[in-house]
Amino acid sequence: MDKTRLAQLFQHASQIHRAGDPASAEPIYQEIIQFYPDFADIWHLWGIAAQEMGHHEQAVERFVRAIGIGGEQADSLHCLGRSYQALGRLTSALNCLNQALEKSPGNPHIMASLGLLAQEEKAFQRAESWYLQALSIQETFPQIHFNLGTLCREQSRNTEAKHHFQRALALDPGHWKAHFNLGLIAQLDNQTQQAIDYYEQALRLKPDYWRAHWAMLLVLPTCFSAEEEIIPARNRWLAGVEELSQNFHPQQAKDLEETRHACESTTNFHLHYQGQNDLSAQIAQGRLMTRIAHLVFPGYDQPLSCTIPKAGEKIHVAFVSSFLHGHSIFKTHSGFIIHMDHKLFFVSVFYTGTIQDESLKRVREGSDAFHAIGAQSHLLIEAIRVARPDILIYTDLGMDPMLNLVSALRLAPIQINAGGHPITSGLANMDYFLSSDAMELPHAQAHYSETLIRLPNLAHCYPTPRFERAEPPAGSERLPGDVIYCNLQNLIKLLPRHDGIYPAIAREIPNARFWFIVPGENLGTTFRTRLERAFGNLGLDYETHCRFFPPLGHYQFFGLIQAADIILDGIAWSGNNSSMEALAFDKPIVTLPGETFRSRHTYGILTHLGITATQAQDLDHFIAIAIRLGKDIAFRTEVSRTVAAEKHRLYNDQEPVRGLEKALVALVG
Repeated sequence: MDKTRLAQLFQHASQIHRAGDPASAEPIYQEIIQFYPDFADIWHLWGIAAQEMGHHEQAVERFVRAIGIGGEQADSLHCLGRSYQALGRLTSALNCLNQALEKSPGNPHIMASLGLLAQEEKAFQRAESWYLQALSIQETFPQIHFNLGTLCREQSRNTEAKHHFQRALALDPGHWKAHFNLGLIAQLDNQTQQAIDYYEQALRLKPDYWRAHWAMLLVLPTCFSAEEEIIPARNRWLAGVEELSQNFHPQQAKDLEETRHACESTTNFHLHYQGQNDLSAQIAQGRLMTRIAHLVFPGYDQPLSCTIPKAGEKIHVAFVSSFLHGHSIFKTHSGFIIHMDHKLFFVSVFYTGTIQDESLKRVREGSDAFHAIGAQSHLLIEAIRVARPDILIYTDLGMDPMLNLVSALRLAPIQINAGGHPITSGLANMDYFLSSDAMELPHAQAHYSETLIRLPNLAHCYPTPRFERAEPPAGSERLPGDVIYCNLQNLIKLLPRHDGIYPAIAREIPNARFWFIVPGENLGTTFRTRLERAFGNLGLDYETHCRFFPPLGHYQFFGLIQAADIILDGIAWSGNNSSMEALAFDKPIVTLPGETFRSRHTYGILTHLGITATQAQDLDHFIAIAIRLGKDIAFRTEVSRTVAAEKHRLYNDQEPVRGLEKALVALVG
């Protein structure tokens, strides 16, 4: 190839690449490389093309080759570090980025990448420091403002996040990702229509931004102002699933990669807090996710046979989770990993989270093989395929969107939804659902697409809560004569149809005080407006009776429980972790069980303790029990004494673990 032809090809590839089509530029770069294998700049550009298409293993090979030929150039080191980060090789990424900054001191783009790396490692202060250093060099750097916005949003500093996203748009009106993230904040703030408007603006700027397209169609309110809003919101979501099912058929590699990002960016988490039977909705979503999963990750749609272990061989059980750190999922599900009979089972853990703490250390030490995967679905699939477990158990489906597509595939002969998020998956390839025999109705199978396995007792081996360091939060002071009713649930679990219970109690107990935890400003405003209306209907002032607390740390949450007299359970979504922790303080809990697993947690817990006096039969009965507990000190004391005498039965119960072992042996056999 002569130099003229080389220059023409190089110019053509560069034009195509700059126009946003790295896939078409790739074969041209490859052609040049065949004739000029020592052309470092082409190796670098070829690496960028792979990087932009998400092919980071190829990108790493090409950047390494560019560096080997042309020396340690800052640009190639920078790009290599970013691809290492995308592959989860964070130590290598940090080394490359630090070397790049040494070659190009004061480079704000490299500082931005160092900030992103620190942000992924949840080192938020370090990340913010890098971003602010970059801004001090180049204040009009829209991407840094965008990065700061994502950092603040991740820390629930939404006001600051909005400022930085708006600043990014002021500097770059075409920054479609800033519009999209403003939509995410609006959605979290319960401003659904505003969120849709932001998503539509992102799509006007980038019509093939599938993540915004999915978010716009599948947006759900986090909290409802009135009961009448629930069904229209639900129908809108169902219509979005139907539209995607009928009309969304990506084929090109770029579209498939964007689709993967879209599917792995959101869940229908808030649909499940509407007090409905979600089976048909979950099946509809499951069909959509399964079809997309087989397009994005082909070759995982065939049945797998489970070989019955020979004498002396172990059954290989693998757990997949993002939340086995200091999280409620650790409390409810780590016991199955740590206490399972390791003489009979080989226990693997595939951890897709990023937080490293003492809880995770216990899981790591309690497993036979521990794989720290991070938020990389393709790496998770490959690791599971190499490990070849007999049984694959997902502890918390529906909570981490990264697992949306992975869980739709057939990766093990037996696949189980362990119910950390207590909703059926709706997935054809999810075979079984682990639930509690104490919490399910006889006809509960009708709520699940999976075959229901009822584990003994409460279906968890819950550790004894350690509350010695309970710390009363600011605002938990009380006046003599006050009767403190505390609701420990996230406000998204409290439906408008149940708002009347609080003023009904207050009408009979003038000194009743109701404590709530408010996770967000706008969500709290919506809930306060509802309470104002409910109390006003009975001629009462809600501000006299209600107190609102911001999100609390672990020990402050315990302090809030300790300061309360009576716990009012969520009705459509009952407390599980919160009830287990409240009972550690001997607190009486009023509950009203419903039809679904998620509405019967506290019912099962109290029944296990032999406490039926605070279990209501209907809403009026719920109110009557709460009033009696407030007025009748002897009754309240009697319930608390029963809890104190029996609560030891709740904690460190290994019967569910033995029950799971028996079920798994039977499934493999």
